[in-house]
Amino acid sequence: MSLPRFAFVVHALSPFHRRAIGLRRAAPSIVLGHADGTSAWTGLGRIARFRIDGVAEGEILGIPLDPQQMLEDQERALSRMERVIQVARQRTHFDAIGLGSLCAVVAGRGTALQERLDLPVTTGAAATAWAQHALTMQVYDLRKTSRPIAVVGSAGPVGRAIATMLANDGLAVRVDSKRGGRKLPVEVCSGPADAVHGCDIVVGAGPTGGTLDPAALHPGATLIDVALPDTLTGPPPPGTIVLAGEAIRPPKTWKAGMWGRVYHVLAGYGPGQVYACLVEPLVVAVSGRTTPLAQGRVLKLEDVQQFGAIATELGFRTRLVQGWREVPLDALRG
Repeated sequence: MSLPRFAFVVHALSPFHRRAIGLRRAAPSIVLGHADGTSAWTGLGRIARFRIDGVAEGEILGIPLDPQQMLEDQERALSRMERVIQVARQRTHFDAIGLGSLCAVVAGRGTALQERLDLPVTTGAAATAWAQHALTMQVYDLRKTSRPIAVVGSAGPVGRAIATMLANDGLAVRVDSKRGGRKLPVEVCSGPADAVHGCDIVVGAGPTGGTLDPAALHPGATLIDVALPDTLTGPPPPGTIVLAGEAIRPPKTWKAGMWGRVYHVLAGYGPGQVYACLVEPLVVAVSGRTTPLAQGRVLKLEDVQQFGAIATELGFRTRLVQGWREVPLDALRG
C-alpha cells in the first residue's frame, strides 16, 4: 500500500534561485542567464523529495518565476503552477497540494488553483498561524512583559487568527486595522506604527511585508515575522531580535536526500529546520482530509488546532531562530 503523498509548489526567490532551479532541471538557458524563466516549459518540475519513514512522502515542485514576475503576470504564474502539478501527476499521485511564498497569494489564496484541480489545495496559513502563535507564546513566557502584543498584518487570515488566539489566551493585543480587530477584545490602532508603539513583542503576519518602519519599534523589541518580504522596510534597529515565525524542527525520521538538503539551504530553511507551510500539505495528506486546512480569506481556529495536533504527534517542534541560528533563551528574557 502506498504512503500518503503531497506536493509543495514554490517559485524562485531571486535570479540566483532561478539559476539553481535551472541547474536542477537541466535547463542550461536558465543556468547561464539566457532565459528569464517565463517560457511555458523551461525549468518546471521536481526540485526535491522528502519523506517521513512509514508516514508520508512528498515533492517540491518548482517554477522559475521570481516574486516580481509572479506579481506582474498572475495569470501566467497560476498557469505555471497548474502545469507543473499536472505534469508531476502523470508519474505519481498526490493527496494534497501546498503552496509556498507568493504562490498562495497569486493563486487567490488557493481558490483560483483549486478551481483547476480535483484534490485539496492548501495555502500553509493554518501551519503558519500555529507556528507563529506557539513562538509568540514562548517569547511572551520569556519576556514577562506587561505591555500589549502588537499584530501587524492583522487584516489577513493569519494575522486575524493569531490576534484571536492571543486574545483567547487572555493577553492584551493591539492590531493595525479595523478588519483585524472586528468583534475581538483587542485594541484597534490606526496602522502598523501606531500598533507597535511601546510594545516589547511584535507579530509580523502580513502576506507581502514591507509595511513597518524599523524606527517605529520599541528599543529591544522582539519581532516574530512570517512576512515575505520582511515586515520591516529596512534593517532592524540595534537590540531588536527578529525571529523566523515559521521555523520548526522536523522529526529525526525526516529524510531529505541530496537535493532536499540543497533546497533546505537555498530556501533559507537551513540544515536543521523547515518552515511550517511546507508541512501543511503533509498533514492534509496524512489525516486523509479531502478539504484543505487553509484556503481563501477565512482561517478557522479548529483547522489551526488540528494542524498543530497532528504536526506535534509527527514530531515537529517550533524553533526560536534568527535565520538558521538558534537564539539563546537569555537573549529573549525581559
